Amino acid sequence: MKTLCTLILLFFCTLTFAQAGSIKIAGISKVEPASKDTAINTTKVELVNSSFDKLVNKLIEQKKSIWDILIPFLIGAGLTLFTQFSIELWKFWKERNQKKQELISKGLAKMYVILQAIRHLAMYKNHKQYYYRAHEMNTADIDSFNKHYDKGQEQRDTEIRLAENIAEYFQLATEYAILTKSKNYFQKEFETVIYYKHPQASNFKDCTTEAELDEKRRTDEARLNEEYKKFFAIFEGIQKLMK
Repeated sequence: MKTLCTLILLFFCTLTFAQAGSIKIAGISKVEPASKDTAINTTKVELVNSSFDKLVNKLIEQKKSIWDILIPFLIGAGLTLFTQFSIELWKFWKERNQKKQELISKGLAKMYVILQAIRHLAMYKNHKQYYYRAHEMNTADIDSFNKHYDKGQEQRDTEIRLAENIAEYFQLATEYAILTKSKNYFQKEFETVIYYKHPQASNFKDCTTEAELDEKRRTDEARLNEEYKKFFAIFEGIQKLMK
């Protein structure tokens, strides 16, 4: 059936192109009849048509496998997708590393602020008790009581500032953990900071003279700073893990 359809198509195409193209009669030959009673004139005609030849060649070319067209196309598409994927992957890792470095640098800057706040907190705690004891030893010394009040206010302000900076540092560390797909990475360190018991300044009750009070103030402030180093070491440990 397929062959028959092809022959019919070729026949109609022959008629169509025969009208538009040039027809060449190659030769005519006459055949003598076998007998006078059954004489039949037979003419042999050879058609040469350039358009018909082109059609035949086109039909032959269409018999090529579809894979001859698809394979080069698929290879080109694959190379394009691979190149685009490689570029996007490179951009992802570059942006990720830049974000990591940004978080690390912000963490270092925030650590410096926390360290200064800790030092000020130790000083204000110490001075607050120092001036109160000085007022107890000399109740007429109103200036010492006023300084005790001022240092107490500065201590509260510093505690608030320290808490705010610690919260911001927690946020930076959490962003880093999410970026590196380690969501619970600093959970232990965070809990240690949250439940840390801050050291308290001495009340200097054993001091009876100004010389003893001054000496005790210096040693007690050094003690507070030393104990707060343990607190600050928690942030140093977190920062080392952010690399």
